[in-house]
Amino acid sequence: MHTNLTSGLDSLQPTDLDAGQVFSGKPSGTIVRGYAAASAYTPTIDLDYIFHESSRDMVVWFLSLREPLYVFGPSGCGKTSCIKQLAARLNYPVFEITGHGRLEFADLIGHLTVRDGNMAFEYGPLALAMRYGGIFLVNEIDITPPEVAAGLHGILDGSPLCIAENGGELIAPHPMFRFVATANTNGGGDESGLYQGTQRQNLAFSDRFILCEMGYPEANIEIKLLHQRFPSLPDKLCCTMVDYANEVRKLFMGEASAGNLTNTIEITFSTRSLLRWGDLTVRFQPLAHQGIQPVTYALDRALAYRASRETRAMLHELAQRMFPQHTEADIKAMSSDPGEESLQGDTALRFMKSRLRYAPTVSQSRVYLQVEYSLPDQTQSGKFWTGEARSEGLMLKWGKQGTSGQQRFIPADKCENNNAILELECRAAKKLRAGYALIPAKSSL
Repeated sequence: MHTNLTSGLDSLQPTDLDAGQVFSGKPSGTIVRGYAAASAYTPTIDLDYIFHESSRDMVVWFLSLREPLYVFGPSGCGKTSCIKQLAARLNYPVFEITGHGRLEFADLIGHLTVRDGNMAFEYGPLALAMRYGGIFLVNEIDITPPEVAAGLHGILDGSPLCIAENGGELIAPHPMFRFVATANTNGGGDESGLYQGTQRQNLAFSDRFILCEMGYPEANIEIKLLHQRFPSLPDKLCCTMVDYANEVRKLFMGEASAGNLTNTIEITFSTRSLLRWGDLTVRFQPLAHQGIQPVTYALDRALAYRASRETRAMLHELAQRMFPQHTEADIKAMSSDPGEESLQGDTALRFMKSRLRYAPTVSQSRVYLQVEYSLPDQTQSGKFWTGEARSEGLMLKWGKQGTSGQQRFIPADKCENNNAILELECRAAKKLRAGYALIPAKSSL
């Protein structure tokens, strides 16, 4: 392992953190061990991540238990991302590997390599996690050959790791070392036949883990995810897409409730494929002007093309029932030039936050707001408000259209968290709640 990467691991400082403050933003008095600062191996925090209800089991595991954790559930439900986001908030380094049929124990502990003309030992993810106190994360562990998994028994019991290839080096497990495995099955084999390649694991191996089952998120959570990722999708469409995904999951499980669709199917909607569907629906929205429904067109490319022709026909039949052709207003709302259309209320807030989130990487970010009142007796009619975030601070301008208006400059050190982007977002949100509409010009956001 290169020195510049491991040097940060040498300086990791364990610390006590308030679990409530870390995971929910509300102090609880419950202490959880983490690190004072992140390292190169610490996952990046996703501030918009929504934790699954199963995460409470993982939080409890982080609090005190030293036994390894085994998280299982259907494909794409968020097992790995949940572990990583919990680790990110504790500044835990994560050393990750994915199981496969040809995985060998040497892939976990490391191997000899040539460095600067000399033979040197390159530590694997398990050795690094044990040495420096990180999380060793094995994805798809139920695909790993049972004899390889059995070689981990000593490690799972807390024994040191002996590396014969490196002169018999002995690595005692760091007090912060954690072992997490994820899988589609509980280790007892796949009775459904859906996860080919999975193997029934040795009972002695499975018995060493604390188990956590994870399913797909609740409907309201998935709707919120779609809203956050794709603000231009109408609220009603997001709700129907999640309803559709849940109907497909019922067909998959043989619990269909959609009319006469009673057959089981061989594919299902993961949260991952649901978000892919939302992304493609937005991208293919211009097809609506050609008489092609973007929702069903995107559905094929997000999921249905993986199914048999019979299943695909069934999915389209269900889609025709749940997704009537878009109205002219829907098409206009989703595909029109943002520079020509205005957004209001929660839709405007979501759009603004999604565009400003990455604004620190650019020189300026601007929000243009105007009041949409058009009645003659409305004194606010035609007012505008513009905010430009710059490295030196926030420039605000306001007044009536057609006039130069007024302006005010707020230095960066007077902005929220010394960040002009956050200050812009906060002030723009207040204006939106006061009745302004957002004009999201492409050239300025």
